[in-house]
Amino acid sequence: MAATGANAEKPESHNDCPVRLLNPNIAKMKEDILYHFNLTTSRHNFPALFGDVKFVCVGGSPSRMKAFIRCVGAELGLDCPGRDYPNICAGTDRYAMYKVGPVLSVSHGMGIPSISIMLHELIKLLYYARCSDVTIIRIGTSGGIGI
Repeated sequence: MAATGANAEKPESHNDCPVRLLNPNIAKMKEDILYHFNLTTSRHNFPALFGDVKFVCVGGSPSRMKAFIRCVGAELGLDCPGRDYPNICAGTDRYAMYKVGPVLSVSHGMGIPSISIMLHELIKLLYYARCSDVTIIRIGTSGGIGI
């Protein structure tokens, strides 16, 4: 039975977040599972983990995205010799995600279905983290253009 009146549990508001979701039911969910990222809103503090993200770079290969985040760390002066960047999506073999400072690096695999799933969960992640002014860039090769 649903609670009413003063005892009604209000959905968490994210009105302070410029990332907008078109599905109004998302705000009413008690828990959201980003299945392919192995992240959940009940176990992970999205604002603490990802709230500072300003740039998201996506590409097909997990190993290239890890190499990319190492380069970003070095360029930003945030890299330490011998530092390993753990895969935030450890526990799933679908995608890989790495973070250094305000930069998130995510692999998406090959094809439209794979990138579509990744973008769906990524946008929800940015929403739950209350990120603002985020730029998403796809990096990598592009086939089939006849060059």
